[in-house]
Amino acid sequence: MKLVLWIVGLPLVLVAAFFAVANREMVTVSLWPFADPVSVPLFAAIVVPLYVGVVIGGIAAWWSGRRARRRARHEARRADALERDNAALKTRLDVIEAAARTQAARQLGDSTPKDTAPPAPLLH
Repeated sequence: MKLVLWIVGLPLVLVAAFFAVANREMVTVSLWPFADPVSVPLFAAIVVPLYVGVVIGGIAAWWSGRRARRRARHEARRADALERDNAALKTRLDVIEAAARTQAARQLGDSTPKDTAPPAPLLH
């Protein structure tokens, strides 16, 4: 992604720089009814509104994604809680299985179970 940014961004920056150097003539900008006419270089009259539009568009895109980000945070918390529950249940199951093996061994008349190896982990 960074490579694409450099491939696209660098030429755009160079074009903007050449545009600014080539268009230094003063123009009068009037934003009726807000203010009196202002004289600015031509490149500023074109580039500044473009940058302002990009910033406003970025803010609008960020704002529109707030619900998706909120849901992602909620789902991440839920997944963490489910993973903790799963680990606790696996531990509990291991304890129950060990107790069952011990009890089965005692019922057979042997005081120590023959299979003392821990159970194989479940594959995810």
